[in-house]
Order: sequence, then structure tokens, then C-alpha cells
Amino acid sequence: MSKDNDVDHKLKVDIYVPLNTCACIWERFMNSVFSAFQDYKKKIKFQTKNLDSEEARKLNLRGNSVVVEGKVIFTSPFLFKQKLPELLKEKGII
Repeated sequence: MSKDNDVDHKLKVDIYVPLNTCACIWERFMNSVFSAFQDYKKKIKFQTKNLDSEEARKLNLRGNSVVVEGKVIFTSPFLFKQKLPELLKEKGII
């Protein structure tokens, strides 16, 4: 399988936090999100993005958020962890 196909067959996850503030503000959220997808890390392509960005405003994000496939928004790492297996199954990854 080529690298492009491999990336296409991963769940795309964007993690939005206020990168222009002290990491102490969002570090716990990031750790919780990473913990949530630890069991599936080879099946996920993630990016950390700035909550204070045009992209975040378009998504109407108000706080730390996880955005899956550009449309499913979670503000709780716990709920993200609960739904993750279902999201991976919907995309045919597991």
C-alpha cells in the first residue's frame, strides 16, 4: 500500500487548543486526547491547530476541541474516547 493510500485510510483528527497561550492552559486536555487514541494511534492522523484561527472560527469552536473528519466536534476527551471506536468503524478502518 502506498503512503498516500495509507494516510487516506486513517481517521483525520484535528485538536484545537489556544497555541498562543501558556501550554499549562491546554496541556491536560492534550494529554487526555492522546490517551483516548493511544490504542488506535496507527489508525489516526492528527494535527494540533490553533483555537485562535480563522479555521476554528468557521467551525464555531469556543474552547479546546477535537474535530474528527472536519465535522464531528468533541469538547470532552472522555466523549471522544467513547465514540472513537464507532467513528473508526464508520470509516471502515477497524
